[in-house]
Amino acid sequence: MTSSPFDNQPNEVLGRMLREELTGSEPEAFLRRLRGVVTEAGTRTQWDVLAGWARPRVMAAAIAAALLLWFGSWFASTTSANEAGVMVASMPAHTVLSPQPPPVDEIMSALMERR
Repeated sequence: MTSSPFDNQPNEVLGRMLREELTGSEPEAFLRRLRGVVTEAGTRTQWDVLAGWARPRVMAAAIAAALLLWFGSWFASTTSANEAGVMVASMPAHTVLSPQPPPVDEIMSALMERR
């Protein structure tokens, strides 16, 4: 079995480095900061956290972009089908349906093509 650096055993070198960096010259100051952050996190709701992440102008721009994208796709889907006069059905052969019957020449050439 190969050894992985991501196993569940304590790493002595990493543990020593973390203890040195986290304690520093004033371990009490670090603990005060840590307690302050934990106390503040306990009073904030999830909406307070989200409000801190999302800036109002960025959210307004994202909503406007989503509305423009939706409106553009809706407008494109309604105009292209009506103007062309052709409907495409999702059949195995992807048959193209037309409101008018095809000319007789096209029917005859399609029938004669199979021979």
